[in-house]
Amino acid sequence: MSSLTISQRLNRIVVTLAQSVTLFAPRVKMPVSLCQSLYRRLIRLHDRLHVLIARGPLPVRPKRATSRNPPTNPPKIADKTAEFYPPTNFGWLAFMFPGTDISAVRSHLLLLLDEPETQSLITSHPMLARSIRPLCHMLGIKPPACLKLPRKPRIKRAPSFTLTPAPKKPARNIWRPAPSRVMTPAEAQLAARQFFNPRDFLP
Repeated sequence: MSSLTISQRLNRIVVTLAQSVTLFAPRVKMPVSLCQSLYRRLIRLHDRLHVLIARGPLPVRPKRATSRNPPTNPPKIADKTAEFYPPTNFGWLAFMFPGTDISAVRSHLLLLLDEPETQSLITSHPMLARSIRPLCHMLGIKPPACLKLPRKPRIKRAPSFTLTPAPKKPARNIWRPAPSRVMTPAEAQLAARQFFNPRDFLP
């Protein structure tokens, strides 16, 4: 049993993820802007988890009645096609950095979520569960029962107004690491000759 508290273990997991992203980003040739964006995202998650656990659960506020009418002036969507965005598929962070410390961090998070103390804390703290779900998604961890959202019942209602089509969002430049290429036997033999006998290849 670890002597660290749940808060300290969660903070250490997120900090290790942020350090691993900056350490192994050059290996997969990740753009610097994307690496910095991922690092800031993980640090914000670390600060949010620290504040939520220190503050404790808050009483649930009643939902406000919202109008069903669509907005008259929809907000303009800025064109950010020149920027890079990380993938959004399940386990994208573990897929981008295979064979690194992120695999060990994933195992630690799995062990932490299996403990009854962690499950009881998450059950009594909905805001904490809301912050841990994206962490499980990026590491490819199937959320346990304490993190699953209850299914909302479907209510069929006749529309009382004409629906306006939503504006199309610009396509994002999703960055993915290039697949590693396996060398042919001839290329491997040539690389070995260049390594052991570099003088034979001098101009």
